[in-house]
Amino acid sequence: MIEAPKGRILWCRPPGARPTRILIGRGLAGALPELAAGRRVFALIDERAPIGPALPDARWTTLRLGGGEHLKTLARAEAVLRAMVDAGLDRKALLLAIGGGTVGDLGGLCAALFLRGIECWQVPTTLMGMVDSAVGGKTAVNLPEGKNLVGCVHPPALVAIDPDLAAGLPQREFDGGLAEALKTAIGLDQDLFELLEGRVAAVRARDPDVLVDVIARCVAQKARIVENDLNEDGSRRLLNLGHTLGHALEAHAGFAVGHGHCVARGLHFALDVARSLGAIGANDAARCAALLAAYGHTAAALPPARELEPFLRRDKKVTADRVHFVLPTGIGRSEVRALPVQQVLQLLAR
Repeated sequence: MIEAPKGRILWCRPPGARPTRILIGRGLAGALPELAAGRRVFALIDERAPIGPALPDARWTTLRLGGGEHLKTLARAEAVLRAMVDAGLDRKALLLAIGGGTVGDLGGLCAALFLRGIECWQVPTTLMGMVDSAVGGKTAVNLPEGKNLVGCVHPPALVAIDPDLAAGLPQREFDGGLAEALKTAIGLDQDLFELLEGRVAAVRARDPDVLVDVIARCVAQKARIVENDLNEDGSRRLLNLGHTLGHALEAHAGFAVGHGHCVARGLHFALDVARSLGAIGANDAARCAALLAAYGHTAAALPPARELEPFLRRDKKVTADRVHFVLPTGIGRSEVRALPVQQVLQLLAR
C-alpha cells in the first residue's frame, strides 16, 4: 500500500473494533486503483465528485448517484444492496464510498448490512467528509420523522483524504464543510481555533498546505474521541456540539439546507445557551461568535420553537425527555449536560 505524502498517516483504533488507517495527502484520489489492487470492488461514487470516469478498473463495479440528504433513505439502501448482490460480491469484497457525507453514510450502512458486514473504505470528496464524517464509523439513513434515525457503527478499514478534491467545491458547500472544523475548534482544540482565527484568508482561499493542517487536526481530535467512545456512550457526545438544533433545522427544512450551515446556526445557539447558563465567559463566547462570522456563518433568524419542537423531541440524543446538550465552556473546551427538552425549547423561543 502506498504511503501518504509528507507522512500524514493517522490511526483510529477503538478497542474491540476494526482499526481505521487514515491517509491525508495531495494526489491520493488518483492512487485508488493502486490502493485497491487485487480486490473485488463495489464503488459507490457521487456523480458530482471530481473523480474521473476512467478511474475504476475493469474489475470494479461502479454505481454513480447524486449526493445529498435525499439519498439517505431505506429504499435507496435496498437498491444499493440489491446491486451488490447482482454484482456477485462475496464477504471478501470491498465497498468504496467516494463522495460527500451522504454517500459515506449510505455506503457505510450498506457495507455493514451486506452479508452481515464487508470491508468499507471512505474517500471523502467534500470538506465536511474530510474533516468529520468519513472518520468514526457512524452510518445512517434518515426517516421522514428525523435525521439519522436508522443506522449502525461500522468503522472503515481505510480513509483516504485528498485535499485537492476540495478545490472545486462550490463556495457554499466549502463553507458548510468548514462549519464542522469550526465545531472542532470551538469545542475541542484551542490550537485549531487559533489556526482558523489567524489564517482566515488562507483557509478561505483553499491554500492546500493550510487545508492539510486543518484536516489533520480535525481528524486527530475525532480519532482520539472515537477511540475512547466508539458507540457514543460518553465523550463522543462532545462531537455533537451544534448538532441538536442543527439536525432539527435540517429536518424542518426538509433537508433543503446543508448540514454544515445548520450546524453553524446550532453553534451560535449553543453559545447562547452556554451564556444563559453561565457556562462560558463573555469574552470567549464573543471570540467564538466572531470566528463563525469570519467564515460566513452569522446567527440568522430561526423558525418558531413550536415548529422545531417535534424534531428536537425525536432527536436520538434525547433520553427520558432530557437532551444530552453540548455546551461550549471556553476556547477549545466543551461539556455535555442533560437538559430538559422544555428548557431548551424555552431558550429557543426566547
